[in-house]
Amino acid sequence: MAFCLLAASVVVVNAQEFKIGMAGGIYSTWLVNTNVSDQGDDLDFAATFGGQLGVEAQYYFKDNLGLSFGLLFTGHNQKYTGDLGNNVSYDAKTKMRYLDIPILLRFGGGSKGAYFEFGPQIGMLMSAKDEFTTSPSSSGDWKDKDRKDNFKTSNIAGILGFGVDIDASENVLITTGLRLGYGFGDVTKEYTQAEAAALSATDNLGFSTGAAHIKQGDSGGDQFDYSPTARAFGGLHLGIIFKLPSRK
Repeated sequence: MAFCLLAASVVVVNAQEFKIGMAGGIYSTWLVNTNVSDQGDDLDFAATFGGQLGVEAQYYFKDNLGLSFGLLFTGHNQKYTGDLGNNVSYDAKTKMRYLDIPILLRFGGGSKGAYFEFGPQIGMLMSAKDEFTTSPSSSGDWKDKDRKDNFKTSNIAGILGFGVDIDASENVLITTGLRLGYGFGDVTKEYTQAEAAALSATDNLGFSTGAAHIKQGDSGGDQFDYSPTARAFGGLHLGIIFKLPSRK
């Protein structure tokens, strides 16, 4: 990561002209895990959304080829629903906050209008919290419990994006497009059965991480068997980018 940031800074310092501004978006966010998806009515994913806001810079080597860099504060969330039996249902939600650093190769855009981009994104976990509510409500419900220790501190995702840059004025571009991402690494931590039991007994095992350790067996019963969790997201990406004066 340090090499990528150093390369980015060298490009910007030596650029005769570069653009910088604010960017963000609204995304559908997911914590993809096969143990969760195989649970049936006991545990289901629910559609979840998160927001993003930060700084984005662009530097073009040629008219139609450049790099895009970002420092983006991202809300990556996942909702769940399920049935506990005896006419009791529940809703759960994991709320994660990341500092995301995309480093993307960009084709087109700028004066060319339409663009396509791809590359890696480094995600640094800043916080993670859980909430759990039953219907009808019970004393076991909770909200905003700190679960950061249940997750890995960083991850890398692959990004694909496309859209169009619109000239708002001579020095201002409006970027609008779609951006999709999928994580290459695991975001939840893997525990032994004894470690998971100890965390659960002290109320320190979060919902998403706990669910990643429970697999539905062939006979229908649950068994302890860990499955990795990947970040996935996709949605609208927007930016207001300013062209700075050329260096002489």
